[in-house]
Amino acid sequence: MKGLKLLDILKIANIPEIESNKDFIVKHVINYSKKEINNYTLLFHLDEDRIRGRYWSQNHSVVIITERPELCTDLGDEIYVIKTDQLKEKYWRFVNYYRNLFKLPVIGVTGTCGKSTTKEMIRQILDPDLHVVSTWMSMNSMSVNLRYLTRIDDETDVAVFEMPVAYPGYLRVACQYFQPQIRILLNIDVHHLADCETPEEYMKAKAEITEGMDPEKGILILNADDQNIKKVIDITPYKKVIFFGKNNIANYRAKNIRYVSGGMNFLLENEGKNYSVFVPGYGEHNVYNALAAIVAVVNVGIDIDTAIMRLASFEHLEEHLEFKQGMSGCTVIDDTWNSAPLSMTSALQVLRNIGKGKKKIALLGYMPQLGDGPYANKIYEEMGETAYKAGVDLLIVVGEEARLIKEGALKAGMDPNKVSLCYTGNEVFEYIADQVNEESIILLKVTHRVMKQPSFEKLKRKLIPEILQTDEEGLV
Repeated sequence: MKGLKLLDILKIANIPEIESNKDFIVKHVINYSKKEINNYTLLFHLDEDRIRGRYWSQNHSVVIITERPELCTDLGDEIYVIKTDQLKEKYWRFVNYYRNLFKLPVIGVTGTCGKSTTKEMIRQILDPDLHVVSTWMSMNSMSVNLRYLTRIDDETDVAVFEMPVAYPGYLRVACQYFQPQIRILLNIDVHHLADCETPEEYMKAKAEITEGMDPEKGILILNADDQNIKKVIDITPYKKVIFFGKNNIANYRAKNIRYVSGGMNFLLENEGKNYSVFVPGYGEHNVYNALAAIVAVVNVGIDIDTAIMRLASFEHLEEHLEFKQGMSGCTVIDDTWNSAPLSMTSALQVLRNIGKGKKKIALLGYMPQLGDGPYANKIYEEMGETAYKAGVDLLIVVGEEARLIKEGALKAGMDPNKVSLCYTGNEVFEYIADQVNEESIILLKVTHRVMKQPSFEKLKRKLIPEILQTDEEGLV
């Protein structure tokens, strides 16, 4: 964080000032109370949790701005409380002020799937030349927005942030924090419904990507092939809209897409020129992610040739369609970070294309963002049909929540002897152990929160021996 004088922050936020002899340089600003705190911290007490000062007995230079001072007890002489009203409004005064201290490119990335990979592609392309602040891994919830914003300081050249949708208004808030001049909408899969009542509500929530965007100077980067984007985004107010995809209208168009060793090859057509592009990692979704990343970095000042060269050595995030050497010589595709209908469909497409001539085994589980209800039931059944059409030879459905995947596969015509419903990692291993060999390829598409359960952690260590070896060597 760029250090700011406490008295200056209070003045900017229209908060009653403390005595000048208590002024100090604020090095940390937080918006929720916690037991462990840094010195030189300003806390906007938005959560209104009780603050027990005894936990901060060794701290100094801490200021709490609150509407409920009675909740702040046992404070020492170096912990100051300022009572104010309209706290949220004053908090947002600070956020807006801090963001506008920095005249630098900020890129915001949203979409049902691909946010983390696209963000990481952008970061890795920019990193050799510029000091980049970005979302860490896939940690992109509203609770960390302020933390990411205040990582921007005078040394920062560019920032790139994932901006998800959990419910209507969620993306709007991220736009208020980061005020990105460059905004990317990768895709909208209408079955991402855990906190939206209908597909239409979810689609409109994704359209919040344009909230507060400068129609003259802002850059809107859109997937030309996504029909749902066309339904909810009106591009007419914006002077600079750039399309990517396979469609003829795309300004950055992918042609001749091919699976090759280690990833995808395609021709990129832009302004009458063709460029050969290789992207590590399998699946057409990686082509779309790469196109969006190239558009973004070009608009930050990186030339296309440099972007393509750096993409060729792109390092994927863990558990995002990672290919691993598995037990008995099999291949394991680890795609367990998260699971949604679009990402499950993409993973099954990769399994179909890479697994030609091999025994294809798929472990499919529940999808947290799908929620429940009639929409969810329909999509779970469709995923079973998708697995069948992908030529899966052995389908293991994990957990009761995902039972309808099995039903959908059976309705589509899959042999009942080739489909199983399992509840623990031990059951899964017993079912597939004698069917796995060097001619097998296994897709793990069971979400991270399930894979962290003890029996599934054990299953993963058995399926991927290098994990077990690393554990035994004490390296993790």
